[in-house]
Amino acid sequence: MGDLGRGRDFEQALKAIRELMHADTDSVVEIVEGVDGLCRACPECRDDRCESPHGNEEAVRKWDRRILQGLGIAYGDKRTARELRALIAEKAPLDFCRTRCPWRQVCTVFERL
Repeated sequence: MGDLGRGRDFEQALKAIRELMHADTDSVVEIVEGVDGLCRACPECRDDRCESPHGNEEAVRKWDRRILQGLGIAYGDKRTARELRALIAEKAPLDFCRTRCPWRQVCTVFERL
């Protein structure tokens, strides 16, 4: 994902997540429901809610549930970054990603297809 126009804090948080996910470490990632560190860095997050014109909190949670279901993981699960990368490589792109995701044009999952 390139510059999404969400400001420096968001871009830095996104970069940190990418680095974590691509690092050759066994850092543990917990799957959380709702607002996370990336969301908090986004200017479209207000009062712990996504208020994006592209999809508000309810829409984002719906998308998240579909993605988690497709990956076979749940909120509260903890996986290493390495395990998550392997799972995503095995299952992506999900049907939802191919047909319904509003972020398809900027998602890195499609770069390797």
